[in-house]
Amino acid sequence: MRKNLLKIGLIVALCVGWPRVSPAPVIYRPGEGWETSGEGEVEATSKAQLAKAQKLEQEKKFDQAAVAYRMLVKTWPLSPNSAEAQYHYASCLVETGEPIKAFKEFQKTIEDYPDTPYFNEILQKEYEIGNMFLAGERLRVWSVPTFPSMDKTVEIYQTVIKNGPYSDIAPLAQMKIGFAREKQKNYKAAIEAYENLIRKYPNSDLVDDAQFQIGFAYMSAARAADYDQTATRRAITAYQDYLTRYPKSEKVEQAQADIDKLQAEQARGLFNIARYYDWKNESTSAVIYYNEVIQKYPESDLAKQAKERVEQLNGGPDLGGIETAPAVTQPGNQEKKETVPAQPTDT
Repeated sequence: MRKNLLKIGLIVALCVGWPRVSPAPVIYRPGEGWETSGEGEVEATSKAQLAKAQKLEQEKKFDQAAVAYRMLVKTWPLSPNSAEAQYHYASCLVETGEPIKAFKEFQKTIEDYPDTPYFNEILQKEYEIGNMFLAGERLRVWSVPTFPSMDKTVEIYQTVIKNGPYSDIAPLAQMKIGFAREKQKNYKAAIEAYENLIRKYPNSDLVDDAQFQIGFAYMSAARAADYDQTATRRAITAYQDYLTRYPKSEKVEQAQADIDKLQAEQARGLFNIARYYDWKNESTSAVIYYNEVIQKYPESDLAKQAKERVEQLNGGPDLGGIETAPAVTQPGNQEKKETVPAQPTDT
């Protein structure tokens, strides 16, 4: 009997004391997902956990570092180390290709830890995430890329401005809102964004660029509407304001070149109206518009053609009539077009 008990005791001792290898346990944390204990297990103190996460981040193991930082915040939410861990958790998410999630976690850092010493860095990183989406970063649904969204881009920049309305980043974000709206071909909203920059940040170095972009947006709107005369006039006015205010700017030549193009289109519009009346044999109205071309754009090629036609209509040499209808809308509709096109969907 004693021999049997001795044998059993020996077997138990061997089972308990014999070294064995087993896989790391898998742990499910509600709201966080499955983790192995190697990544998700928590150190004894928040200081030790922070050191562990920092080491992983320095080794560019951003996935594991993100888990370690997150577990610190979850385990010790009131620890002085939590604010730093929350910031670095968001930073690691940027590195792992999750910009929207990173943006939300940066924002959570500001909201949960308003005294964070990383405030300026967070503004910069949020702004850079906005730049990613402006450049074409796609929204993701269940980690699957879907489509770029300029509305989401604008939302990010607006949040940056709200977080730091008097920061150096705010005027840059306001400018980028205009760029995003131009990408949508929503020129009215783009112009409003640039005007807001000029109004809110009159001392910013971007004010001259914003004034130039107002002219450019109006010109784009004019082109989109087949050179709508109202938008064309406003584009010229905006560019002329730019030349008056910033005569030494590096974009002066481009602004003047755009004015010349726009004025050429204005001349073409008037000339086509004259030809329209000419085709209808309403010579009095035709002469009025031909003369307007001559007076407003005397150096243009169209002014030369207008002079020749006026001479003919006034009894000069017969240069031939207009046999086909000009490709022009009826003059009465010229001033009734929308200044800018309606808001399109995201591109």
